[in-house]
Amino acid sequence: MTTISWSPTDSVYQTQLLRAHEELRSGAEPSAESWPVRAPVLASWRRSLATVPAADSAVLKGEALASARRAHPFSSLLPLLRSRLIDPAVEAGLMVALGDAQGRLLWVEGRRQLISRADAMGFAAGADWSEQAMGTSAPGLALTTAAPMQVVGAEHFHEAVHPWSCSAVPVRDPRTRATIGVLDVTGTAEAVSPLVLPLLEATARAVQEELAAQPPLSPTAPADLLLTGRSAPQLRMGSRSLELSGRHAELLTVLHLERDGIRAVELAEELHGTASAEGTVRAEVVRLRKVLEAAGGPGIASRPYRVQGLIDSDLLRTRDALDRGDVDAALRHWAGDLLPESEAPVIRRLRAHLGDHLRELLLERGTSAQLWSFAQRPEAAHDLEILMEILRHAPADAPERTAAATRARHLRGETD
Repeated sequence: MTTISWSPTDSVYQTQLLRAHEELRSGAEPSAESWPVRAPVLASWRRSLATVPAADSAVLKGEALASARRAHPFSSLLPLLRSRLIDPAVEAGLMVALGDAQGRLLWVEGRRQLISRADAMGFAAGADWSEQAMGTSAPGLALTTAAPMQVVGAEHFHEAVHPWSCSAVPVRDPRTRATIGVLDVTGTAEAVSPLVLPLLEATARAVQEELAAQPPLSPTAPADLLLTGRSAPQLRMGSRSLELSGRHAELLTVLHLERDGIRAVELAEELHGTASAEGTVRAEVVRLRKVLEAAGGPGIASRPYRVQGLIDSDLLRTRDALDRGDVDAALRHWAGDLLPESEAPVIRRLRAHLGDHLRELLLERGTSAQLWSFAQRPEAAHDLEILMEILRHAPADAPERTAAATRARHLRGETD
């Protein structure tokens, strides 16, 4: 077997790799005896050659990507990942990707110019970078071997990735030891410097320690926060429901939206309109934490405040539907005004923004039936523009046309 006596970044080794790729394209069988390729890379090349490429792997976008992020354990640990890995790497001019156990990149962060270059080769949030989809790369190889890996330049299977180098480590569930994701640093040769793998390994250990410290959620599915059109908001956890006070619902609304965490002073300004309410907010969070703990719900970490565990909500589902322009889904998830009795500044802003967004979407592309469905809600009881839009679009024999005409006359003060 050929012994490699130089670094993977060495120009001689990279030249040998390029020659090996030429032979690959000509149909030659990879061999450690004839090609000076590092053993794990050569094994990955063999697997990549044997893999029948599927049709273009679907890229997660919009709601699919948002849902995959919310469902992944990394989502509750982004503050830790940013401070330990993302911020230092990006400051050094590198990119960081956080992927799931299937090799899908859920987050990709870096400086804008670098992100743009990477996006051109398909290295972007939502893309599949498993070995089966993209051949040899550090994230795909780390997931395949369940070990830390570095892939340098032409060690990548696909030529388009040869200008890049990357280091990656798998992350395990501390309870089951199953691989739950991958941490990757990508960029120039600096991405495989001697400092990068220790940084990734230390971050992976910190993530696993944090996950081990979190109470297991029961059920394992995300808790579901119901906030719209309700005077009594609820947190549903499987077959159990927890009715929330107005203030606790406001707190959870902010915390589950701010996945990177929020400081007490910022929370005070959002909920009370003044930083001087910081002490009040701290006491309110303590009370909420106890309520959730007693109910077996997700925890709340401090410095900054953030949810530990997964929480979905009708608010998030509405926002995702509006971003997609899906009128039916938006109407289904937005049951009415967000926390209608709340006067907290942040809730009032969210309520107005999403309510206006839904109304504008309806006026732009809603059917007469969808418009009439919206018109039945208390917040639209006096919305003459919605009624006139129904009259413009509804067929002559549509029941909503007659009902809309009657209400419009009443609002204009007309009598029969």
